[in-house]
Amino acid sequence: MVSRRTSIQLLVASIPFAAWLFGPFKSAQAKPVAGLLGRWGGQLVAGSATLRLVLVVQDGQLPILYSVDQGNQPIPADAGTVSDAALDVTFSAIKGRLMLKLTDKGLLEGTWSQGSALSLTLSRLAEGAIPEKNALKDLGDLSAEVIAGQTKYQIPALVGGFQILRGKAQVGREVVAGTLTVTDQTRVREGQLWHVGSITKSMTATLVARLVERGLLSWAMKLGDAFGTLAPNMLPAYRDRTLAHLMTGQTGMPTNLSPFDMIAQSGATSPREGRATWAAKAFALPPQSSTVYPNNGYVLAGALCEAVTGKAYEDLMVEEVFKPLKLATAGFGPPGEGNPQGHRKALLGRRLMAVGFGAGADNPASMAPAGGVHISIPDLVAFGLAHSLGHQGQRTDYLKTETWRALHTPPPEASYAFGWVEREDGSLWHNGSNTFWLAELSFDPEKPVAIAAAANRFDAGEALGRVMAAASAEAMTRLAKP
Repeated sequence: MVSRRTSIQLLVASIPFAAWLFGPFKSAQAKPVAGLLGRWGGQLVAGSATLRLVLVVQDGQLPILYSVDQGNQPIPADAGTVSDAALDVTFSAIKGRLMLKLTDKGLLEGTWSQGSALSLTLSRLAEGAIPEKNALKDLGDLSAEVIAGQTKYQIPALVGGFQILRGKAQVGREVVAGTLTVTDQTRVREGQLWHVGSITKSMTATLVARLVERGLLSWAMKLGDAFGTLAPNMLPAYRDRTLAHLMTGQTGMPTNLSPFDMIAQSGATSPREGRATWAAKAFALPPQSSTVYPNNGYVLAGALCEAVTGKAYEDLMVEEVFKPLKLATAGFGPPGEGNPQGHRKALLGRRLMAVGFGAGADNPASMAPAGGVHISIPDLVAFGLAHSLGHQGQRTDYLKTETWRALHTPPPEASYAFGWVEREDGSLWHNGSNTFWLAELSFDPEKPVAIAAAANRFDAGEALGRVMAAASAEAMTRLAKP
């Protein structure tokens, strides 16, 4: 299931060229504010992470923000209001909003919002002074967060990483901690495989996009036409819906088949044969009235790719996604021997147990288009970075820019695109789990950054959130360095 939790975002971003050329933005709403004039400083705190900030309020201008630990470059506010005792300003370059009020103690108190709201208190600084560091860890200590999170949350193995593009060089990092299982104390290593569950959906959507550009499929094709052979008894409610509707959860189709039909999938002679059966069953399910998370939709998209090409979905993914994007470690099913294993809790005693490498360690193989990929973290963030660069018009060798952007664009009044959730800060994100693992992937559509984290137990959401925040912080700090 997709969560809407938002990771902490970094303040530093690419500052608009106009800010450097023309200086701080001025606004008719930036009135003389004797009570706020001057230099203010403090620390933005999120768990174990801190970021030192300086805010400069000048007469007749909107304030300027500095992130001391991220290059200390000016980030001018470009909209908002400033009064004698309060300010509410936005920084569109980094999609942030600062809301502060002057207290009786002479402090500025309020919130910094960049996807989620964080409390912030600023005190007056002398000219040229900066806030002192406290004892908390610096924001961006990915190694410390992974190591601490693996121990604190009792996760057998935990990993985090990122990849950025600086100039023409791709720069990445991976940090791992823990052991292969709760009983096998072999230390986990960099480059090993992790099951990423529903993050697979964005990969399947990428395959579909390749076939759309080739003219074999169309986002606007009606399901009644597309699946006429696979689902001749399709309910009328689905016939005029489109492939785009199917993959963005807009058909009302229930998330999964019935438990009985899911179990029956294990008896399929091949994943491809299972998906053909899946299509007939799914289109017989009465639709719901609201947006529904599309597990079924992506299995059906995989079946449709098979129908129009005559090739198995798994082979198509290798040919059209894994090889062209150089994802050498990507494959299907639970990671094999020598890699971390997924875990579940025993029915009696709730003891954590490794699930092994067999069929019982994953969903039915026919469900692969919705959530069956395993991959290394360096390859996972490389996939995310390809989407970031594609959105920015830098991967036209693989897909047209408009196709990349279509994959990242949800329907009106919705947040779910083609295997990506559009978050409030504009980033694209998805998580994934087959109930034995948990993984997250996110990328920035405006800056060449992708981050990821994974754990080999399902209930690791808090740990992954902290690792994702640290990965984002370190990635953005490195990107901002000259």
